[in-house]
Amino acid sequence: MKKKKFTALLLVVLTLGLVLAACGGGSSSSSDDEAKQEEKARTLTDALDRKVEVPATPKKIVAIQNAGELYALDIKPAATTDYYMGIYPDFLKGVENIGGDKPNVEKIAALKPDLIIISDYQKDMLTNLEKIAPVYATKFGVTPDDQLADVANLVNAKDAEKAYQKKYAKETEEAKATLKKDGIENQKAAVVQFWGKETYIHDPIVFGGLYDAGFTPTEAAKKNTETKAIATEAVPAYVGDADQFFILTPEGKTTDDVSTLLSGIWKDIPAVKAGHVYLVDNDKWSNYTAPSREYQMQDAIDKITKK
Repeated sequence: MKKKKFTALLLVVLTLGLVLAACGGGSSSSSDDEAKQEEKARTLTDALDRKVEVPATPKKIVAIQNAGELYALDIKPAATTDYYMGIYPDFLKGVENIGGDKPNVEKIAALKPDLIIISDYQKDMLTNLEKIAPVYATKFGVTPDDQLADVANLVNAKDAEKAYQKKYAKETEEAKATLKKDGIENQKAAVVQFWGKETYIHDPIVFGGLYDAGFTPTEAAKKNTETKAIATEAVPAYVGDADQFFILTPEGKTTDDVSTLLSGIWKDIPAVKAGHVYLVDNDKWSNYTAPSREYQMQDAIDKITKK
């Protein structure tokens, strides 16, 4: 009888222990899940002053903007627009093309992204895109370094950002050394953009790669702080005494209009008379990003030293 009571009591104790262990185990598992969830998400404030919960390290990004920064960080997006596909064709090979200025929302939804990047001037897209995934808006018009830092923080790639900046600093020193070896120092450079039938000038900061290589803007260029159209007749005064003259054209190709200007009202510009005129790719030179700055520098050096 005593043996039976002892056995029954032992079973009760063991059963209670198992129940408590199960409860404790469930609590631990729940805590682990919550911890993992916290690791997966961060709350950031974007350029529209919105609190956006994003993955700790996004894996499937739709880059409606800032594919250039992802290129610099060596992070391939799941999808981007045809604009970026044209600038980085090799890097974006196999990436989904979601269209132009008005991306295909159905395509984006089908990809099931965990992050969508837009610019703050595209806030009208939010209503549709927020139904698909977290949407983070970057600030349009900030410097390439600030833009890169923002995107690096967003995608948890600060180490990659540091590595890129270190690489760019090294390339800058190499560019200066290459120019010096060719006897090119303390020279001025001017840039105009030929688009359609209009000629545009920009704040020299847009062409930072050119000036990081050691060139300086002309006096007229230094006074300009905006993007604006300029009369073709005013270009000689703007370019002034520049030693090197860069003209942005579609894909860096000549056009009848450019040829006419160079042989006509622009022919007496010192750089034109010296044969120091270079046609460069409009999209790759003008998109104001860290990779664009890097491309400007390398392209300018290649064209000047190999002419």
